[in-house]
Amino acid sequence: MQSVSLVKYSKSTDSLKQAIELCDGFSKLKPGDKVLIKPNLVAWDELFPPAPYGVFTTTRMVEDLIIILKEYGCNDITIGEGSVEVKKGVGTMAAFAGLGYTDLASHYGVKLVDFNESKSEKCSIDASTHLMIAKEALECDFFINFPVLKTHGQTKISLGLKNLKGCLKASSKKLCHHPQLNLEYCFPFVADYVKPELTIIDGIYALEKGALHFGNAYKKDIIIASTDILAADIIGAKVMGYEPSDIAHFVTYATRHNKSLVLSDYAVKGEKLEDHIQPLKWDWSWTADNTGPGAFAKMGIQGVALPKYDDTLCSGCSPIANMCNILVMSAFKGQPLPKVEILNGKKMQARPGYDKTVLLGNCIIKANKNNPTIKESVEVKGCPPNFDDVVKALKTCGLEVNEMAYLGYMKQQSEKYNGKEGYDPLYYRASS
Repeated sequence: MQSVSLVKYSKSTDSLKQAIELCDGFSKLKPGDKVLIKPNLVAWDELFPPAPYGVFTTTRMVEDLIIILKEYGCNDITIGEGSVEVKKGVGTMAAFAGLGYTDLASHYGVKLVDFNESKSEKCSIDASTHLMIAKEALECDFFINFPVLKTHGQTKISLGLKNLKGCLKASSKKLCHHPQLNLEYCFPFVADYVKPELTIIDGIYALEKGALHFGNAYKKDIIIASTDILAADIIGAKVMGYEPSDIAHFVTYATRHNKSLVLSDYAVKGEKLEDHIQPLKWDWSWTADNTGPGAFAKMGIQGVALPKYDDTLCSGCSPIANMCNILVMSAFKGQPLPKVEILNGKKMQARPGYDKTVLLGNCIIKANKNNPTIKESVEVKGCPPNFDDVVKALKTCGLEVNEMAYLGYMKQQSEKYNGKEGYDPLYYRASS
């Protein structure tokens, strides 16, 4: 029976040591091994740094892991990630700097690797589809997968299996959002090639409605660990109130590897699972006619339509979709807005009844290239498109959007936990 540890976190290395020991996490580790740690550092924004709680693997716990590895005799340690560049030039290295990982590298002599810049190797999904995976992730001796406890607006939860998507080159990340193959079918294949020896779920904070910081974070103070990635994910899902069989990528992975999704087939060691279950929401509400988020109905917004995102919307474009929601709300003055439909992702199709159709990004432009329903197309090119071009396109359609409303919203989201009890920024800085 596969063991999974569930440990209460305390502000010392002892709790992480206990979590590793209870699941025999270092059973295959040798002191001379080339160790790679893969945290979850989704994306960065230097103007409005994301509120980190539940979004990023805590710097503090990564530091604890480095200390434990050093005590074990491991000195060849690399931290690798492939953060999304929502803004050009602001990616993995900016996230490393903003979250104190560069300080860890300097103090402990560990290496930092940006998977976006790495050489990669072709790994097949099927005869005609492949993923490009960073070589460092494939060539290390001992891979430690270090995700965060969070729900996700496309996949319900984002834990160990989902975290490995960061090992992909940018083109393969986008391919995972394939309009036919399905997101939750694609990304579990990364685990087949990377094969993490240990998965540790950082549950100091848990994030509701992730993956970015627009949802709500809760203090949990738990650690989940296992040498089996699916086992760790199953317990993480249960902690957040989800049945393993209801998570599509669990089913995909378990079926392919003949693994069980039945909780009783796994041995939880340490804390009692039932003492830590806190159901968290994953989905955002939308209007009944699919014209915008629930806030549109509350405000009485009519005329404009922003259909709900689907699983083809890439991480790079997802902030653009959210930005449009805020900008449209800023344009509403109590009267119906112009008949404009705003589309994103890779497969949405324009609907009849709109005077103009805004197509956000190269993928949706291509998907609607020959759509006869469109009266007038307003194309916003880019992968992802930039802020100024989106604002210009919306104004061209007669929407009097206020850019400052969005900037104010981003500032509020960045600062929303400041000074609140339990939300300690020191978790995201190196103690050394």
